[in-house]
Parts: sequence; structure tokens; C-alpha cells
Amino acid sequence: MGRQRRFQQSRRASERVLNTFDRIAGQRSRQRKDLGSRSGQLSGPRGVRYLTIKGNEPLFRRLCCDDFQFLMSQNIAAPAEVLEVLLPQSVVGRAQNGHGWFVDEYGAPLAFREASFDRVLSQLEGVWPHLRHDDVRRRRTVLTETVSDHVLAHVHQAEFALETGSGPLLGAEFLAGREVNAEAFLSGMVMAGFMDDIDHRRRARKLHQRDFDGEWYELGGGEIRVVNRGLFQAAGIGDAGQDAWDDHGLEELERVGVLMPEDERVWEYPHYDQVYFRRRLGDGVCDDLALIAIGIRYGLDALLGAFVMDGLDTYDKFLSRFTTKGSDTRLAEHIQTAWQERHGRPLVAEEEILDLIWFAAKNNSPRVNLSSSHRRLLQTEAGATVPTALHHWRFVDGRSLTSIKLGFTRIPAQDFYRAAEERCRAAGHPVPTPTFRQGHSGPK
Repeated sequence: MGRQRRFQQSRRASERVLNTFDRIAGQRSRQRKDLGSRSGQLSGPRGVRYLTIKGNEPLFRRLCCDDFQFLMSQNIAAPAEVLEVLLPQSVVGRAQNGHGWFVDEYGAPLAFREASFDRVLSQLEGVWPHLRHDDVRRRRTVLTETVSDHVLAHVHQAEFALETGSGPLLGAEFLAGREVNAEAFLSGMVMAGFMDDIDHRRRARKLHQRDFDGEWYELGGGEIRVVNRGLFQAAGIGDAGQDAWDDHGLEELERVGVLMPEDERVWEYPHYDQVYFRRRLGDGVCDDLALIAIGIRYGLDALLGAFVMDGLDTYDKFLSRFTTKGSDTRLAEHIQTAWQERHGRPLVAEEEILDLIWFAAKNNSPRVNLSSSHRRLLQTEAGATVPTALHHWRFVDGRSLTSIKLGFTRIPAQDFYRAAEERCRAAGHPVPTPTFRQGHSGPK
């Protein structure tokens, strides 16, 4: 009897979810029509072949393993035990979009849109048995919680080291042996932690309605919410980041139990998971420009703080336990609160955060189509001898730069840094005109 009652309760819950989704589907369908070709691109770029995993398992397995091995061979400033829990996330994105090794024998992209973190790891586990998805999530969780615990334990010190007994934070090798000014480092963390927060982006858009050229610009964004995995899948939502959700839609999903309340409870995978819900359409911010702006404002220690917080945002997407808002925003809130209680003021003023978002918005002027992933910021690109994060500091510090390519889109460094110089000048923070040379960029 107890089993049947639980089954009936589960079925009724699923029916409520489906009925709720049906009610909001009409509104979301109208949103798609308003978006025109942007949301209607079902076939993708010309030449991309979309494949299902079912029926193509051997091919999918081979491509996942080849892509993972390729990424592991790159010059990325972290030890293997960190890279093997970071890089499967990159494989997921490359599988979904037909990037990297996901091509056929003629070089045409092969995209597996249903590729997921757990599905990729199930393929990698056949070759590397220690890469079970539950163990990888647990190890990622340890990395993020180690950062939070270490930072909050030293929030009131004048200086502290960026490593624990287990090594540098997030395994980033260039953080080993570094001691930082706590106020500067934490300021960078707070600014980076709030720059992706949808409420701060809305306020930034209200404060700065025009770009540096005086034209209207768009600023998109979303929020991380905890979901009941079973009910979320029953709703058939798919990619919650494709179209914009309004308050009513999220309230309906929370009412029927798909979304969990926004509190500080700790939720655990696999019954719960984190999902990104888009709240406003449009491009977001360029993380590279944000690091540069923070470095100009507070120095290298702050830039490193922003880098670490950006890393939390990356690892946060696939954890074994988590809270709402994401590790980065939640930690930024805790730092601000601790500083307020000790000093009677927030560590970083609200307007500074809003100015940062405006400065780094991709659609500000000149437009920038770049936002390096955490992996890319850790990686030393061909021709350089420092990781991209430190290469950005060279720009701030006025040192010569290397003619490298940046990000997935392989933007020439000359184009990016000259756009960054123009923005810095427009924002009233001029930097030396960047100079470039081929080959190596000199010692660290």
C-alpha cells in the first residue's frame, strides 16, 4: 500500500508539472516568435550534422575520449587530478556544438545536442575508471568548498596565502606560493561574484542605459536555480537557458515543486540539480574585460581574486551538493556581510559593481565577442609563456604582449586589447597603448 501511494503521489506531481508547463508554453511560444531567427535556428550552422547518442554510441564514445585526451595534453596551469574533473565540462560543450574533435572524417562538425555531463563521463569512465560521474562531482565540490572555507577563514586578515595543505586554490599553479592583500583579493572576488547576478545586471542596465558611444545596448543574463530533477525532466523543459523566463513562469514551477525555494539550504545530487534559467535575452559580460577592469581598479591581487571567483562559477555547474544562487554569488554575499559586520560598510560599493558590469558588457562599445572560459584563462596559448589570465595583467601593467589568439573564437590579441584600451579610455581609466611581438612574451 505504501509503495502504491508513493507511486500515485509521484504521478500526480508529474501531472501537475505537465499541466503547469502547458499553461506557460503558449507564452513561451509567443516569445520564440518575437525572437525571430535567433531562437528559430533549429538546423544550426551550415554543415553541422546533428546526431543522437542512441544508435551512435561507439562514435560518441570515441570522440569523447579523443577530445578529452587532446584537452588533457594542452598547456594548462593545473595538475592532472584537477584537469580531469575540469575538462569533461569542456567536452560537453564541444560535443553539443560539434567543436574540437567532434567532426567526421572530412572535418564536418558532428553535434550531439543531448550530450550531458554524466553521459560524457559514462564514456570516459570506460577508459579511465576513476572518472565516475558521482566521484567527479564530489571532487569538484571539494574544490569549491575549499575555496569558500579558506577565504572566509581569512576574511579579516591583512594578508593570506592562496593555497591550503592540498595545494593552490582550484589547483591553479600560478597561485602557488602567492600571498595577497586580503582587501584587494576579496574585492576582486566580490565584484566577479556579483557581475553575473541577474539583479545586479538589471540595476546596471537601469543606471547605464547607453554604451560609451551613447547608443542603446542590450544586456542579457539569468540565474542558477535548484530543481527537482525528476519533476524538471517530466516538465519537458529541456534547455531552460534558451528563452527568457519571467517571474510568473518561475513562480509556477516553484509552486508545483520543480524549483526549490531560494534559501541557504544545501541540496544534493542526484535528487536535485542546478539549472540555468535565462531571465533576459542578449549577450552578457566579457569575463576577460572584467578581469582587466578589476585589475586596473585594485591591482593584480584583485585580478587573481576575480579569476578564482570565475573558477567557482565554472565548477559550480556540476556539483554533488550546492545551494541556490551558485557558489560565486553566495560567497560574494558572505564576504560582503562579514566585511559589513566588522567595518560598518560593504567591502565593495554597489555602484562599483554596476560600473564593472557596464564596462564589461559585450554589447558596449566597441563590441567584444569574447569571454574566455576558466580553462582558457588557465591555458598558455601557442606562442606565449604565461596563462591568459596573467597575459591580461601584462596589458594592465603596460608590458609588451604576445600576438596570440584568445578564447574559443580565436580572436587576435591585437583586436581584443585595442578594444580593451578604447573602453578603458572611455571609462576614464587610460592604460598604455599595447605593444605586440611575435613568439614568447618573456619570463613570468
